[in-house]
Amino acid sequence: MSRQQLFTSRFGRFTPWAIGVAILAVSTVAAFAQAAAEEAAPVVKTQTMWDMVKHGGPSLILLAICSLATLTMIIERFMYYRKAKGSSEVLLDKIKQAGTMSEALTAIEAMPGVSARIFRTALAAARDGHPPERIEQLVQGEVTKELIGLEKYLPQLDTMVTMCPLLGLAGTTLGMIRSFSIVAAIGMSDPTKLAGGISEALVNTAAGLLIAIPALFCYNWFTGRKEQLLMDLEKGLSELMVILKSSE
Repeated sequence: MSRQQLFTSRFGRFTPWAIGVAILAVSTVAAFAQAAAEEAAPVVKTQTMWDMVKHGGPSLILLAICSLATLTMIIERFMYYRKAKGSSEVLLDKIKQAGTMSEALTAIEAMPGVSARIFRTALAAARDGHPPERIEQLVQGEVTKELIGLEKYLPQLDTMVTMCPLLGLAGTTLGMIRSFSIVAAIGMSDPTKLAGGISEALVNTAAGLLIAIPALFCYNWFTGRKEQLLMDLEKGLSELMVILKSSE
């Protein structure tokens, strides 16, 4: 028997076991190395959003107050415009179907909306025998009163759209000044303090934008609703005055 055959016969049956043991040893060493690396690595502690909010400064408190005021105005305006909607065309149809001014007034008595309130004023004046010139004066006064109601809180909401980002920018600027003051005092030995101060300062800008963006959307929507109501009212009043003058 040759030497190669003798080696194969003696050690060949141990080869799979040797390979398995080697693989197990390598896996164990790798696991211990990974565990040691994780223990040696520094633990990175990131700030939560609440931590950054707590260090936002006085400007963040002002932004919180502005957010509550903005939310209150948005809810109030939404409820108002939901009640103010109405169609002048529907009102005119009911008035045309009525035989007298009293019947027309009764037909639209329960109708909601800005147009219905002004139409009732005009019909009541016509029923009481006022001339068209007097009716127009009374209607104009009611339109002015309703216009004040339609524009209520819209200037304040527009102010929030402009003011909140500026407040956030002011808070961010003050936070950056504080951060760089710390760097000027202790140097760049601990850059994490500078990064933490900058992240806390930027919370003010984010808060200002998060308030201003919904406020801008709602302001534009409310303004569009106001213009739509006024155009519908103007069209309806023109036709109503023609009806009242022709009924004399």
